[in-house]
Amino acid sequence: MNTKRQPTKPRGRRPAVENFDVREHLLDTATRLFSERGISATTVAQIAAAAEVTSALVHYYFTNRETLLDAIVEERLAPSVGFVWSAAGEDSSDDPFVMVAEFVKRLFDVTGRMPWLPPLWLREVVNEGGMLRDRMVTRIPFDNIKRFGARIKEAQHAGAVNPELEPLLMFNSLFALVMLPQAAAKMWQSIRGFPAIERDTLQRHVTALLLGGMNPPAERAARKPAAKKADTATRRPSTRSSS
Repeated sequence: MNTKRQPTKPRGRRPAVENFDVREHLLDTATRLFSERGISATTVAQIAAAAEVTSALVHYYFTNRETLLDAIVEERLAPSVGFVWSAAGEDSSDDPFVMVAEFVKRLFDVTGRMPWLPPLWLREVVNEGGMLRDRMVTRIPFDNIKRFGARIKEAQHAGAVNPELEPLLMFNSLFALVMLPQAAAKMWQSIRGFPAIERDTLQRHVTALLLGGMNPPAERAARKPAAKKADTATRRPSTRSSS
């Protein structure tokens, strides 16, 4: 008689799909609900119901809420931040226009794969009291932020970038232009007469707005020729005959 005990299996329903990763499914479900409702307003029972499993199975993979939040940060948010910010890494382009365009491209890449990211980030990281804020602050690559600002500033000194821009605020502007419209997309679409926000349209708009704004004002280049022309006109001898 074989008395060897078999490994304990987690109890609870699970989708009948071969090689289905229950833990990944629970993470995906939790992040989606957290982005829609907020972390504090989402219970384990709601996560279990949305994932079509039992609460016991959620607790099997994630002992408590803190463990679940740690997993979301480590396995969902932190890799995304690393991917986006590598656009300003040591090996990235020194051309600020290329760098900014790459940032925009990567942010749209990430939010396309993770549509829950914009509302979750604004709700739980940016807002005071957000339940992911302290966890994410330690994972933001501030050295890359400084490098980003330094490259903008160097280009300003070289006359290649609009001197009216504040270098360290550039990424805040970039981030807001990409994330806020996507976070507010459902509200925007619920307003009568307002069209849905198309991702391709938004990306084109944001890229044009940022790169166009980075260009030095054309008025500066045209100011001297215009002033010279005006000065010549004032000194032109009069052709009127004297009476």
